[in-house]
Amino acid sequence: MDFGNQGTRLTRNIIYKTQAATIFLEMDHGPTLVDNNILIGRPIQSNSEASIFAHNLFVDCGYDYTPDTGRRSEYFRPHTTKIIGRKTGTAEEDLWFNNLFVRQGLDRVKTAPGYRSDYNVFLEGAKPSAFGDEHSVIAPDVTRLAIQDKSRGATITFALTEAALHAKGPQVNAGLVGVFHTVGQTIEDRYGRPIAVDRDISGKEFTRPIAGPLADLMPGWNAILWPGEGGDGVGAKGHRR
Repeated sequence: MDFGNQGTRLTRNIIYKTQAATIFLEMDHGPTLVDNNILIGRPIQSNSEASIFAHNLFVDCGYDYTPDTGRRSEYFRPHTTKIIGRKTGTAEEDLWFNNLFVRQGLDRVKTAPGYRSDYNVFLEGAKPSAFGDEHSVIAPDVTRLAIQDKSRGATITFALTEAALHAKGPQVNAGLVGVFHTVGQTIEDRYGRPIAVDRDISGKEFTRPIAGPLADLMPGWNAILWPGEGGDGVGAKGHRR
């Protein structure tokens, strides 16, 4: 997401086997909503601010932040192309809510002004942040996560225990994240209407907020299928043990 983006959303992607970063957020002043994705392998790289990570599944996928103080990118009056300022790439106001982390967590992320993190689940040695995660869950679950490549997609399977379902966070919406001070904007659609992350990676409604990209996450085996059973989008299902 390259240079001076504002009010953007990355949602319902499966990204793995990349040679570089799974996602690179370059010189953006946000808000950038990254929700309901499955990111496996290489870390996210960023020199942006006001990035919101919600209901993602991160597997061996850390977060590498490198400030860029040698350049300045534009930010705009919300929902216009009118430039109101330029700013360096400096860490602030990144948020992590309702995510699942496997093997790599947020312990290497240095705190910065406005950073918040909570209601996440950390599995297989993944560790929480040093600046939040008061209500997050740390569990030793061995997920046995596997990816089966197919000619037209992939199937991802993993297992959980009851412990991983104990993080019961709030809905991630404009009220929770607030207004980001650089751009004077919250998470909104193109018409300025507030966004609520109320559906999962397959489009199913979250009846209650739960960590990760599956609304029907359950103990035992869970599967994410792309394409879904209808031949389009992403499918998801769980199987109790």
